[in-house]
Amino acid sequence: MPIPTTPPSGFRDFLPEQVAARHDAIETISRVYRSFGFQPIQTSAVEDLQVLLGKGGGENEKLIFKIQKRGEALERAKAEGTDLADLGLRFDLTLPLARYYSKHGSLLPHPFKAFHLGPVWRAERAQKGRYREFTQCDVDIVGADSWGAEVEVITAILAVFRAFGLDGVEVHLNDRRLVDVALEAAQVPPEKRGAVCVIVDKLDKMDEAKVRAELEAEVGVEAAALLAQTILAKTPSGEFVRQIGKDGFDGLNRIMGAVQATTPGAVIHLTPNLMRGLGYYTGPVFEFRHASLSGSLGGGGRYDKLTAAFGGQPVPACGGSIGFERLMLILEEKGRGTADGAPDAVVTVFSDELRARSLEVAAALRAKGLSVDVFPGAAKLKQQFKYADQKKAHYALVIGPDEAERGVVQVKSLSTGDESALSVDEACAKIAARA
Repeated sequence: MPIPTTPPSGFRDFLPEQVAARHDAIETISRVYRSFGFQPIQTSAVEDLQVLLGKGGGENEKLIFKIQKRGEALERAKAEGTDLADLGLRFDLTLPLARYYSKHGSLLPHPFKAFHLGPVWRAERAQKGRYREFTQCDVDIVGADSWGAEVEVITAILAVFRAFGLDGVEVHLNDRRLVDVALEAAQVPPEKRGAVCVIVDKLDKMDEAKVRAELEAEVGVEAAALLAQTILAKTPSGEFVRQIGKDGFDGLNRIMGAVQATTPGAVIHLTPNLMRGLGYYTGPVFEFRHASLSGSLGGGGRYDKLTAAFGGQPVPACGGSIGFERLMLILEEKGRGTADGAPDAVVTVFSDELRARSLEVAAALRAKGLSVDVFPGAAKLKQQFKYADQKKAHYALVIGPDEAERGVVQVKSLSTGDESALSVDEACAKIAARA
């Protein structure tokens, strides 16, 4: 049976044009995050299971690709009937950030504004648009309890979308504390609150009558009716505002007002039914949505207790993440999902005796900032021109015995077919100008 050439389910290969587009996108995101004062960090792809399980695991444990112990430790675990794994691949970038800050916080500015880009892995069933390996682009502020942190995170992510020319992104905003007050007002028992939140979260994908029917089955007609007036409502009722109190909504209104003031054209909604990170977030939560997607384009919120899992004091924190794969999907639909990644020129090799001259010319052009490929094999010029076409190069350069003797290069435009014999400096100027 032949060895399979297809990646495992939920994993992907990328062609050079796709990789070039992804690299360009990452560079754009990094540039925008830096412009807001965020600093890049990098953490290990592998973490101790204790880190990944956080405060006891729960649903997170099902997401982890676990890594078995090795050698004597593995044999001992088998003999003792204990867990065979001690490490796992990270499934998000937030827990690694909390671990990172707990370790290095004394060396970092306070508050600390970080951005963190990289792959994560989730051991879940692969579906269309959902992968087991994907890239996250996180931006976080650790050590700030002001609502200004939410504004910075939200506006930085909106600036990324603007940098890609992506219009129509809406921000949806809620607060986990408001959800808790609404559940308390409806007298939902603590043991049923998680299930109620899961049901409410279906409102964007399911008819409201069906959602309400599920709530009635879970907590009864009276409680479901109260929830319909609060967290099930598309806009908060006056009664809900009175129940929560002035401070509850003032914080969200400040965030909304500041985002709109600093981001012209920003569309931001207060969305009482928004549920994110039920065991994670402690305050405001937000999502970015686009009409072309059924799910969110990113999201985040405030998580003030996460660092306490590492034995220290709770540190206020707020962060958000861009759904990179979904962003690339939208860019592909707009015809921007690939980049040619093409060299400016391919330098051919006339003969083995003249290869050194081809390498010298290529080095001189690269020193001027050009991207230059030297044909790596031994082939006739016709095949080398075909190679240049396959690489989508803009020019092909030929240095035969005559050109080498005269100190020039033959520069051929692969789009027009025009050729001219030029000095290296003249060739560099022509290639740079696309003349």
